[in-house]
Amino acid sequence: MVSRMEDIHCLWDELVDFGASEIDDALVHFMRQIAKIVDADDVVWVGAVRLASGASARRDPQLGWRVQSARFMNPKPQQISNANRSKREQDTAPALTSIALVKEAGKPRVHRLRDGFVDLDAFKKTEHYQYIHVMTDIRDRMYAVTPIREQAESFFLFDRVGRNKRFSLRDTETVAYALRGLKWFQKELMLANGLNIADKPLSPTERKVIRLLLTEKTEAQIAEALGHSQHTTHGYVKEILKKYGVKGRTGLMALWLSRQG
Repeated sequence: MVSRMEDIHCLWDELVDFGASEIDDALVHFMRQIAKIVDADDVVWVGAVRLASGASARRDPQLGWRVQSARFMNPKPQQISNANRSKREQDTAPALTSIALVKEAGKPRVHRLRDGFVDLDAFKKTEHYQYIHVMTDIRDRMYAVTPIREQAESFFLFDRVGRNKRFSLRDTETVAYALRGLKWFQKELMLANGLNIADKPLSPTERKVIRLLLTEKTEAQIAEALGHSQHTTHGYVKEILKKYGVKGRTGLMALWLSRQG
């Protein structure tokens, strides 16, 4: 465990060196390094928010929680298609694992597929298990969740693909330790995807624009970099500022200046 802790400490230091506009690169770096540490074949990040509360949430199998964004370490067409299907079916056929995970909302937690947090026999009989696990040959999965605020949580999914080696208790302890020191980073992930403060998630184009807004580039330079007209780019900027509830780029940057707060 000492060697793993040393690797995690190095990873923490490396993530701090990424600029606010480099969050996507930072996420990929984190995924690749933590995958090496716990011997995972793939890692997925998911941002979830609670869209309902009170009686409405109590009537909902997922207690009002819904996945809003997902990012993949090794994105594949089938994987993305399956994730989109899972997102579409949240209202009609939510995964048993999702239902189990949100019951513990509000506290950091790490689970393994076979640690008893979900009825595995029942889960294997669902369509979700078939298209998420069987279709892509995922043999084991680890789920790590960090509350960002009362209505937002950050999920990391770790997969073993095409082999029967299962995640261990040591692996869960390693991941829990790594993420406990990275709430600031996960908060920034939520911000960059419009999930922590913005009322609606950012579109893929808005995510590209916001990364450049966090640099010193002018709107004209941003437009040139994206191949857009200045008018189109200005429209995106206005919509982004509106989503985040700030009046200008200074206010937007202020959200990121509290990244380790």
